[in-house]
Amino acid sequence: MSRPRAGHPGDKASAGSPETRGVVSFVVIWFGSTLSQLASASTNFAMTVWLWERSHAALPIIVLELCSYLAVVALSPVGGVLADRWGRRRTLVLSSLLGALVIGCLWLLYGLGALSEAYVYLSMLALGASITLQYPAMTSTITALVPPGQYARANGLLSLSVSVSGVVAPALGAFLMSATSLGVVFMVDVASYAVALATLLVRVPRSSVPSDAGGPPGDTAKAGARLRADLTLGFRYIAGQRGLLALQVCFFAFFFAGMFGVLLAPMVLARTGGNNAALAGVLSAAGVGGVLGGLATTAFGILRARPLYVIFTGFIVTGLLGQLPYGVSTSTSVWWATSFVGAFVFPFILAAHQTIWQTRVPVEIQGRVFAARRVLTESAGPIALLLAGPLADHVFEPAMHGSLGSSAGWLVGTGAGSGMALLLVLSGLLSVVTGCVGFRAVRLSTTWRDVED
Repeated sequence: MSRPRAGHPGDKASAGSPETRGVVSFVVIWFGSTLSQLASASTNFAMTVWLWERSHAALPIIVLELCSYLAVVALSPVGGVLADRWGRRRTLVLSSLLGALVIGCLWLLYGLGALSEAYVYLSMLALGASITLQYPAMTSTITALVPPGQYARANGLLSLSVSVSGVVAPALGAFLMSATSLGVVFMVDVASYAVALATLLVRVPRSSVPSDAGGPPGDTAKAGARLRADLTLGFRYIAGQRGLLALQVCFFAFFFAGMFGVLLAPMVLARTGGNNAALAGVLSAAGVGGVLGGLATTAFGILRARPLYVIFTGFIVTGLLGQLPYGVSTSTSVWWATSFVGAFVFPFILAAHQTIWQTRVPVEIQGRVFAARRVLTESAGPIALLLAGPLADHVFEPAMHGSLGSSAGWLVGTGAGSGMALLLVLSGLLSVVTGCVGFRAVRLSTTWRDVED
């Protein structure tokens, strides 16, 4: 299979070279995106607290996350087509404009005293669409601007931006909610989108478009066929690559397990009597771990280790040390340590995973393939979210105060939040099993050879 570009992990670009200018351009775009993610994460934290204070139940928080994921799963192929055909910079600009418009509407509704849960859920659908446009454009921008030997480090920067948001956003959101108002949170978010738009003034190269991209202006039948082919190209490509497809199945299982982490916020609030500071501390610990993991990945990449081994080792470590302890302990110190470990490991998993795809997929179709990959991976999100809320509120929580409490109470306790704790234990075990199965498959099967060879 052809690679996007020739290169070697040890290659270094000279000062003033096109490679250096590409890296600088990427870092400028990354900076604006990071500020926007930070402000948006603060808004998400504020909305989570706002929903909990109104309902004191896990289901509204689950619905909040579900709305965002539904938009991502439904519209990702469109974002991939736009990134490849319309251009990465234009797609990123459209994403920022849409996000600013949505938050601006929430700000207006709050100022008018008309903000309700229904409007919040609708806004999450629209923000999910914004994220959908951003993801394939941002990830394929790495391939367009960064030398191949620096892919892992550039992917580490993307993880770092998420982690920085995890550190600062809970504290910032809690501070703004207590010292000012929800309206100020919205105002800061809108301003961050303006900064992100300013950083997009740098030029991002377009992918070369296949020769069949055009067509007679009035030929709507052929145009429709081309659109359908574009929307399904990524899925067809993945289906034709056995190693990438197998890797995708493993990531689906890992993300399915990880999405039960949405129960962490209501579990912490339930077990601490609604202590917002405790929740902010747990989330910030994850952010610190993610920042350090992102910095380590940015500085060292994956240290020439086999990417598949990095991925599956990460799955096992995450399950054992980054998920299981949430459920078996009621100590905030243990929760902080668990959050730190899970978040520290994730940038290495993500960098190894993303580097494989950026290396194996031709650059001109990366937007569509990465979008399809995201649909296949994050479709685990809505499934897990649809299960997590009802299971927590209507099955496991009541059962832990009854028959299930007598058999599982020794492990997770029987007080408020124990049902959610048991679900988090089960999700951790799924991560461990997925990593072990992946390791076994790598050692015994030839299916993986086209991934790393």
